[in-house]
Amino acid sequence: MFSKCKIGRYSSSLILIILIVNIVPVVLIEEVTPLKEVQITHANELHGAITIDGDDDFSTTASTEGWSGDGSLESPYIIENYDITLGVTPEASIRIVNTRSNFTIRGCRLVGPAATPSYGIYLENSTNGKIINNMITNFATGLNVSSGSVNLAVTGNNISYNSYGTWWGDSGNFTFTQNHCSHNFFTGVYISNSNNGTISGISCIGNGNYGILWENSDYFAITENNCSENSYTGIYISSSDNGTISGNTCSGNGDNGLQLTMNSRYNVVCENIIIGNSNIGIRLQGGDWSIFENNTSKENHYGIWTTATSNSPIHWNIFANNTDNIQDDGANLYWDYNYWSDYTGSDANSDGFGDTPYGFGYADYYPLMFPPFPVEWIEPLSNQQTEFGSDFSYSIAVYCPAPYDVWMNDSTNFFLDNEIITSRTTLPIGDYPVAANAINIYGYRTDAVFTVMVRDTTPPMITHPDDISFRVDDKTSHELEWTASDLSPLSYAILRNGSELTSSSTTSLAWYLSIFVENLPAGVYNYTVVAIDTFGNLATDEVLVTILAVPFMETMLPWVIVGVAGVSAVILLVIIFRKRRK
Repeated sequence: MFSKCKIGRYSSSLILIILIVNIVPVVLIEEVTPLKEVQITHANELHGAITIDGDDDFSTTASTEGWSGDGSLESPYIIENYDITLGVTPEASIRIVNTRSNFTIRGCRLVGPAATPSYGIYLENSTNGKIINNMITNFATGLNVSSGSVNLAVTGNNISYNSYGTWWGDSGNFTFTQNHCSHNFFTGVYISNSNNGTISGISCIGNGNYGILWENSDYFAITENNCSENSYTGIYISSSDNGTISGNTCSGNGDNGLQLTMNSRYNVVCENIIIGNSNIGIRLQGGDWSIFENNTSKENHYGIWTTATSNSPIHWNIFANNTDNIQDDGANLYWDYNYWSDYTGSDANSDGFGDTPYGFGYADYYPLMFPPFPVEWIEPLSNQQTEFGSDFSYSIAVYCPAPYDVWMNDSTNFFLDNEIITSRTTLPIGDYPVAANAINIYGYRTDAVFTVMVRDTTPPMITHPDDISFRVDDKTSHELEWTASDLSPLSYAILRNGSELTSSSTTSLAWYLSIFVENLPAGVYNYTVVAIDTFGNLATDEVLVTILAVPFMETMLPWVIVGVAGVSAVILLVIIFRKRRK
């Protein structure tokens, strides 16, 4: 398999771009949504400008201010949660020079005078610092680093609406991650003469000149940044070697999306999304032995413009829907395995490569028939829970513009058809790990492992007999009957007014339950059946039995009759007795 860029990761936005690239005729992308800028607000302590010169001064100032830490690696000085609004003087809100102490500046809100010179944070000949979650605005330079400052980490800051966001010179071994450097008057991030640096995950949007300007600085990585809608160029690399520029979005810039110039050598430029820039998507000038792989270049005036460039292999890129996919001014480049949206050749053996070269003065002898991106799961595969007794079905659908195959490992319990995994039988309760992968015609592959978890969460089923009512003198036999069933073994109990009458802990999948209602005084009785399966799922059923007393008059009637008869007899005897006396 051919060498392809393996640096960076594919994002969901990239899938969208691939979808659109594969549609002919041209489909315009109206907008690329920029990263949301962080709005840092604090209810901070008001404080004046801070100036530190040397380790001894750092120690003294920390003691006076009550800062935590002792300047060691384990316990750095902490400068945090200050609001500093800078007047015309001094020049910097926080100025730290000539120190080897470890320190952290975090959570501060720094506002400048919109005058030159002025700095939000000024570091010179300082090491071992962390700049975290600060807001820096309205300065000539938001963050200034110079003169051999090393081992610095800048993370999570909003350095916007300055003249220059960040100016970094003659300093190296740094990381600059997850910051916002947007809407600065000139450039978002400027790096010069500073080796071994990383810029990743930042937004440089709407700056007056460049998003990122990187020059004379080797051994670097510029990855996963959004450098869009800048007035000139999104990312500009000059005289810098041995770098990786990958996974960046450069959209809607006033000139070029990404430009390498002035003999920048041995760089890998891959997996960038370069869309709708006013002039050139990717411009190469004077770059030797640089590798360009897997970039998406769309709807710029030129997809790629090469001048005075030699010995650079140009492989595995997408050039689609540009006014001209390429303008080659005599550069000595090696063109292979690129996708060209205007290629009209055929692929008789269906191997994914065109049968005839793509010619443009030079030639790409192995033009790709499909955009060279891997398959992607339409939805990330994740653990699945299914109810015991139910059929299991799960879509593992993928998108890929090139032909591909999908594979799944567990053929005993599941089968795969049309990218849908289905259970072969009713699965017993338990966990079933499944590995799946998809691979396309160019050898790109994506893998996933997930678990199918079969659980019983359904309570048992119990039939419900009708409530009954009868008189206490009713000699009929009254019986209550239930059936209880479940897919899992269950036990039961029968209660009367909360007191257990009978139960069984011997588990079975189904029970026939009955009980006779007899020899009870008049009253209302609640008969409750409780069924519980082995996984704790419980069901109940209640039946009300009302036993009525015999009515009072019905009970007393014989005695009334006897009494009436007795009284009548007495009256009759009295009458007879009186008649005889006359």
